[in-house]
Amino acid sequence: MLEGNVFKASLANLRGSKQTVLEKEIAKEQSTALGKAGRRLKAALEAYEADKTCQFRRHIEEWHIQQLTEAVYALMVTREFLGFVDCNLEWICQQYPLPQAVLKNLAPANQLEYLQQEWHYR
Repeated sequence: MLEGNVFKASLANLRGSKQTVLEKEIAKEQSTALGKAGRRLKAALEAYEADKTCQFRRHIEEWHIQQLTEAVYALMVTREFLGFVDCNLEWICQQYPLPQAVLKNLAPANQLEYLQQEWHYR
């Protein structure tokens, strides 16, 4: 009778360890995605600051603002997918010194303008 109980216990253990392995793999992928998004934003900020000191000789300022806006949006979406939804943009602004133009790009003046510009909505 003891053998049956040992089998059930080891089967439950196996299920638990497989779930733990899967959960660890998912957490690893999530942290990798979050890290990539953060590094992308950091690199875009560094490029902006470096070019700013040279009076934007390499790229125009608007190009950098667009790159920064896309990187901020990617980080926001990644954080939201991982459950960091409260004060998401505020946290990003605390961690990264964003130019004001980036924040203006994130909040279009009106929704129709945004749809026309980004999605070619007519």
